[in-house]
Formats: sequence, structure tokens, C-alpha cells
Amino acid sequence: MIEPAVEYELSGKLGNLDQLASGIRSTVEDGRAHGCRAVDVRVAGGIDVRILPDRGFDVGQAWYRGVPLAWVSAVGESPPVQDLAGEAWRDAFGGGLVTTCGLRNVGAPSEGHGLHGRFSHLRASDVRVDRMIDDRALVVRAGATIDEVDDAGGHLRVEREIRTRTGRGLLELRDVTVNLGGAAEPAPILYHVNLGAPVFDDGARLEIDSAEAIPRDGDAEQGLASWREPGRPRGGEPEMVFEHRVRPDPEGWGRAALVNPSAGLAVALTWRQAELPRFHQWLHRGRGMYVVGLEPANCSVFGRAADRAAGTLLVLAPGEQRITELRIAAEPLED
Repeated sequence: MIEPAVEYELSGKLGNLDQLASGIRSTVEDGRAHGCRAVDVRVAGGIDVRILPDRGFDVGQAWYRGVPLAWVSAVGESPPVQDLAGEAWRDAFGGGLVTTCGLRNVGAPSEGHGLHGRFSHLRASDVRVDRMIDDRALVVRAGATIDEVDDAGGHLRVEREIRTRTGRGLLELRDVTVNLGGAAEPAPILYHVNLGAPVFDDGARLEIDSAEAIPRDGDAEQGLASWREPGRPRGGEPEMVFEHRVRPDPEGWGRAALVNPSAGLAVALTWRQAELPRFHQWLHRGRGMYVVGLEPANCSVFGRAADRAAGTLLVLAPGEQRITELRIAAEPLED
């Protein structure tokens, strides 16, 4: 158990707060991600994260008290891709704890926009890291600005802040998205929260207050019975996607949790449903692709044309903004 950071400081036990919490910026010097920036945040007794400024300020690898939380693909960290036509997005999908899909398209390529849009391939600016004391804990805050601009005058901006703290497994992400262009802009968004081994294994189960689970396609329909308890990796397995009708709690937050008795750990994702009313689950049980994705969103995964036809395409008027929030909490299970 980590004592409150402020008590350590006031008692003279600390000469430098970096001993308990730090945020260090660096540049990768080897491998696929050579030349890309990173922000490594460490907090005693909390969730450590590696933030990727050149990939939309998304969260790459993450650990809770030394236990890996995020699924990392065979691609791993890589630079952003310039040409994202069709399904090129997959070629540089490294996984990570949070991959953001949007801002102009989510899901299938649609209306000239590629799979899952450009957000996770945009380079952030105005990157900042600081530290504060909140409720006797040290909190490391990392923030940045992410702009998606096109040659027709469209301009969507996201101000993102990520927080993690000492003594508690809690990671908070808050986005403020604003339309700075002169015309209304479709602005779908989906947060791809990817959990892998050892948190996700054949003894893990999902807890979602789901009124209904809707399979995306025939593969998902055949595997519908497995969404709660996916089981062990299997050769040749296709990916499966389900949309859940999640019941919010009395304060309007949706919740999905992965509980793993063998790892002695539970990881819960919560999000404000007023802004993110839809929830998708991505499940892959193939060898080397063993992952579950928890995905709050404001859209479907069929692309913006499908949402437009259904009358559900979210549009931001000029000057309009929205705030989206999610929290990822990790905690040990009681014996």
C-alpha cells in the first residue's frame, strides 16, 4: 500500500517527487517507430502508461503495479501512415490500451474515408506534462492538441487530457472536440480499449449490463454464446464484433469489466453514455491475435454512410463542441 504522496512529502521522506510519479518525454531511436515521440508516465501503486504523441496522443502500452493491461499487436509501435485509403489503417494497428477511431469516419470505409478514419495517425501538438496533488495523491496530467484539417476548409480539433495517479489504479481520459471550420462536420468517434494477456486469458469473463447483444455479421452470430466467457485461443478464428445495449447506472455512466480470477485482477471501463450512447465489443481468439476490445462510441461500425442512412450520424455545427470522457480502473480481486 502506497502512503498518500502528500504525507511522504510533508514528513521529509522525499527529496524529489519523481520518486513516486514522473512523466518523461523521449524520442524512439530504433525499430519501426524510429523518430516518433513518446511520453512515459510512471506512478507508484497506480497505472503506468506510454502515450504516443505521433499517433493521436493515444495510449500504447500500460501496466498496473507491473502487470501488463494492454494488448499489443505483432505490428507494435509504428509511425503514422499518410495514405489511409481503404483498409490501410490495419497495417499500422499496434493495439495499445486506447486507440481512437474517427474523427470523420468509424468502421468500414465510407464516403471517401478509410477504415476508422485518420485520428490515430495524426501528430499531436502543444504536448504538455505536469503534476498536481489531488486528495493526497500525486496526479500526472498529460495533454495535447490534435487537429484534423482537410483542403476543403474542414477543421476538427481535439483537446485531450490523460490523468493517472499514485496509490490507485485509475486512468482518466477527457476529450473536448470542437468544429473550427465554417460548415457542419460529421464527427463520429469510437474508443478502442484493447485488453490482452495476462489480464485476458481463458479464465476471464466479461461483465456488461447488456440488455441485448447484437452480432455484426455471420461470424459473430455463430460465436454469440462466447461473448461473456471467450475461452482459450484457437487456430483460424475470425474476429467477432457485437453491439451491446448497455444499461447506464443512475448517474449516466456505462460500464464494462473484464474479471480474471486467475490473474487476481479486474479491469473496468466506464464512460458517459450521454455523449457515447453506443457500445461495441471486439473479440479475437486467434493465436497471436488473442484480444478483447471494449469500445464506447457515438456511432455504428458500418461507416458514416450507413449512419447517415439510419439518421444517426452525429454532426457538429460550426463552433459546436462536445466533451467525451472515459475511465479505466484496475483493482485486485479479493480472495
